Amino acid sequence: MFLRTVALLLLVGQTDGKTQKGFLTFGGEEGQEWHYLGKFGYAVGSGRYEIRLRLDGVLRDEDEIPRVDLDIFLDEEWPRASSYAACSRASDVPARKSHALLEPGLFGEWGHWHGGSLYQNIRPHFWYFSLSDCRNNFDSGSGEEVRQPYRIEYELRWVQFDESELSLELRYMPMASSFALVILTVLGVGLVYKCYSMRRSFDQLHPVVYALAMAMTLQGASQILHLYHLKAYENNGFGHPTADMFAEVLFQLSQVAGASLLIAIAQGYTLVRSKLSEVQLLTPVVAVVAILHVLLVAAGKLRSSCRYYENEGIVGWMLLLMRMSLLVWFQSGIKSLHSRNSTHLNKFLRLFELAGSAYFLAFPAVFVFVQVLAPYLQNPVLQTVLLAFQTATWLWLAGLFLSRSSYYEASELSSSLLPGGAGAHCFSPSSGKNKFRGTWQAGAHCFSPSSGSKKML
Repeated sequence: MFLRTVALLLLVGQTDGKTQKGFLTFGGEEGQEWHYLGKFGYAVGSGRYEIRLRLDGVLRDEDEIPRVDLDIFLDEEWPRASSYAACSRASDVPARKSHALLEPGLFGEWGHWHGGSLYQNIRPHFWYFSLSDCRNNFDSGSGEEVRQPYRIEYELRWVQFDESELSLELRYMPMASSFALVILTVLGVGLVYKCYSMRRSFDQLHPVVYALAMAMTLQGASQILHLYHLKAYENNGFGHPTADMFAEVLFQLSQVAGASLLIAIAQGYTLVRSKLSEVQLLTPVVAVVAILHVLLVAAGKLRSSCRYYENEGIVGWMLLLMRMSLLVWFQSGIKSLHSRNSTHLNKFLRLFELAGSAYFLAFPAVFVFVQVLAPYLQNPVLQTVLLAFQTATWLWLAGLFLSRSSYYEASELSSSLLPGGAGAHCFSPSSGKNKFRGTWQAGAHCFSPSSGSKKML
């Protein structure tokens, strides 16, 4: 079923352009005269846009039909817009293109489409769109005749030169997401096969294997939802916001699961402790971190029309701070384990510390790096690097847990789970004695070196 879902997602085709819809109020208590609509990144070539309006409500007999202006700003000049008064931006920034006196449809009917083309010759550009009504007086304190507030519904469409409707920062994400999903699927199938073989041989799997499978499942579900959103985007022009939200939440939870697994091992789980409950504060801290990640993702989605990439701004910096805090916790555990002076343990810890630190530093490093990139490069670089690091981490952990690696030699997995294990010899790096008697080993036979016979734990 999973493979069939992946195949169907990869075969969905493209149709219409990106569409943004909404309602805007002009006038009212705040005398609102200017509204930001959104942005779109155009690739090199001639892209198109079009907008139509309709009045929400009925005009009074004495009211004139409202007319608004569509102004379009280039990314190189847009940062200056906030320094000018709203009604001066079109002339002072200035707007590169304007459509004046657009008339909305009345009596529930849409008005005519108005649009044009934007040409990029040297490099791609983001273009910013706004609607304004600066000809009417909405200020009741001026002593002049006041225009009554009105509400307009708008529909705005953007299309690339090649009829693609994806903005530049998302243009190559369907391909990247599809590739990541295929790799993750192949890795997942291999993991399931290996686990099935081990379970047939040993009747049990260690909890770290289940934890890895859960983290991979979360990322797989995230990729499916994200790809579904992008394909829906290509079909209806605005995607599936709920699927997009859950995709980002699941991806963050997948990262938290991976970080938790690394921290648990760094704190001695399977190395000097046989029970996860013996790792102090792990469960409550991870629960708080997971909740904070979900809340930050939700906050980031609320301002999605203004951002260039996922978790831009304060949300990203807060995530960076949490990852650095988790890195400190991870390295403190590694330092404590090094102090035990175990040959097998130190051999494993050298590589484990390097790879684990790289995992924790992946998001902070790439997040800081994309700040200096052009806006149209920020999202694809950030998402591609994170996907690559995440997938590579699962591949590395699968190798640690399911093969005769240095981790196998240093941990309790060498006791009975993997081929070549001592079966009964539940080795403790600290004393060399049979100490690991976790619930996952219930019913397993352990070898007693003193008697040369097997006995039940």
